[in-house]
Amino acid sequence: MDFQNAIASVIADLTPQPWDYTADNGARLTVTPAGLPEDPGCAEVLIRVVDAGVTVEAGIPTAYLPGLVDALTGFRLWSHDTLDDVNVQLLPFGGGGMILALSDDPEAEEAGPQVHIPETQRLPLASALRRALDVARGWES
Repeated sequence: MDFQNAIASVIADLTPQPWDYTADNGARLTVTPAGLPEDPGCAEVLIRVVDAGVTVEAGIPTAYLPGLVDALTGFRLWSHDTLDDVNVQLLPFGGGGMILALSDDPEAEEAGPQVHIPETQRLPLASALRRALDVARGWES
């Protein structure tokens, strides 16, 4: 293996892959670090929900992401308003599942896109958020 192939292999291993989940109704959730250098506590992990053709994306700063992970693992309510005026809500739902909803229009009469996260996906999502948080913190200077 030459040097360029070795470097490409290491970069591929270090580059975070998005975590995707598709619910039974077709709603899709994607989690990935934003990948931009930021000040401490300001790097973001992007959460995108696509539901019924509507896509909303929220950037959760590393300073707030541990609260989301704790709420997800502890089966608790959590809410955050991003700098881009997107409201992110995590709501406990029957059977140990949760609803993750994003809304970018507080005046809208209908709820924004949401995805049902069953109990079997709560810990994989928490793990994906922790990994993305670790990567995002690595970009903070």
